[in-house]
Amino acid sequence: MRRTRPRTWRLAMVASLALVVLAATAGAAYAADDLIYDPYGTWNGKRIYLSPARHSDTGSRGECGGASENTLAYNVAYYATNGSYYADQYDPYSSYRNLRARGYKVRIGRGTVSSAISNSNAWGADLHIPLHSNADVSGQCSRTTASRFGTVVIYWYTSGGGPDLASDLLYTVGTVSGYISPGTNDYTCYNPGHPCTTITLGELRYTSAVAAYMESEFHTWTTGVNWLSDSWVWAWRIGWAVDLHLGYPR
Repeated sequence: MRRTRPRTWRLAMVASLALVVLAATAGAAYAADDLIYDPYGTWNGKRIYLSPARHSDTGSRGECGGASENTLAYNVAYYATNGSYYADQYDPYSSYRNLRARGYKVRIGRGTVSSAISNSNAWGADLHIPLHSNADVSGQCSRTTASRFGTVVIYWYTSGGGPDLASDLLYTVGTVSGYISPGTNDYTCYNPGHPCTTITLGELRYTSAVAAYMESEFHTWTTGVNWLSDSWVWAWRIGWAVDLHLGYPR
């Protein structure tokens, strides 16, 4: 009996410490607070939540040239919010150069998927846009067949405004003239049950805002990664899509 109690106590302590370590590890990688930006001038009354990719295995998802999907996606969010390009040209005084210049409040998610959902809902976001890049076959970065790649934007199948927002993002980022995504197989699709994804996307299902999940381009071909890396040039197109969807509130 003397040995039973200490052994049980030690096992309980080991289990408790293991849980503490697991909890700390789970939160350590993405513990940063969301970034919140006010418009430069008068607020137009609309809040936009941008949610960049936060994959734990970023950099080993088939990205060409040592790129990181998380970094590529964060840069899209940052330049869509603060960039200095309009019409794919440097134009630091244009009122269309980014979301803030267009009059929006913007929040960039820097935590987990769960915190992005809860923060977006609590903040009262009008639009919620997860930002990612796509993947197919790893180790074939030299491919040049543009019809195998492109922009894909996903919406929740019962969403009233999701299809329209997805179409606007597809138009501005993937199909209209200018420095658009180099792949030509651009399309929108619904979730769940559509072959563009086999999982239920929580940032479409559980967010209160109208949402569209954007795979800007494939990061498994060098041409696509080069374009994704130039997001300071084209990320103004996110604001263009937002304005199209919301009717240019000012």
